[in-house]
Amino acid sequence: MIKKIISFIYPLTRKIESVHNGILELTQLNGKVYLDTANTNYSYGSLQKILKFSLLQVDLSKAKNILVLGLGGGSVLKTIRKDFNYAGNITVVDFDPVIIDIAEKEFGITNDEKTTIICSDAVDFIRNTNESFNLIIIDLFIDNEIPKKILLPEFWKEIIKNTALDGYIIFNTLCKPFTDIKPIEDKLRKRGLDYKIFRYVENTNKVLIANCKPH
Repeated sequence: MIKKIISFIYPLTRKIESVHNGILELTQLNGKVYLDTANTNYSYGSLQKILKFSLLQVDLSKAKNILVLGLGGGSVLKTIRKDFNYAGNITVVDFDPVIIDIAEKEFGITNDEKTTIICSDAVDFIRNTNESFNLIIIDLFIDNEIPKKILLPEFWKEIIKNTALDGYIIFNTLCKPFTDIKPIEDKLRKRGLDYKIFRYVENTNKVLIANCKPH
């Protein structure tokens, strides 16, 4: 409680080292805790607003099964559950055990009967799963860069395969530094899938949203 009160006067920052994500920063400011890296917000700041904007563009009313690739501090889970009153199943995949530990200890994000958190590489998971998802959210960063393997057509082939008919894909990426998603657009067009790109969401991010319903 004392730290929370102090955070209204000046921010309190604690640094945690991760083999996969480098130095992570937990900052308490104005009573709220944010998870950041050196160059970007991982949870509970602008990222949460970006993902909420993205979720407003899709229809969750019939979704029974959601896959989130990239946990961060778990802010997207709280947005889905609280802001959209979603009561279906959510599977979360993150390859960094430090991130998973932070999400649990700092933000209360844990496994329950409707939420499954898996420590795994996203590429390996999507290649090996046989599940079909009504929504797949791809929010995979190492600091402020998208891992190159996430941009490959092979990865997107598996993403599309595991998205239910008339399901959605949300891909959160960056305007600066520029992320080239043209190969992904080409892949979606070849499969006959509708998609939209929203640029400079919260003045920073580029979001691709695809509907897996062929023309």
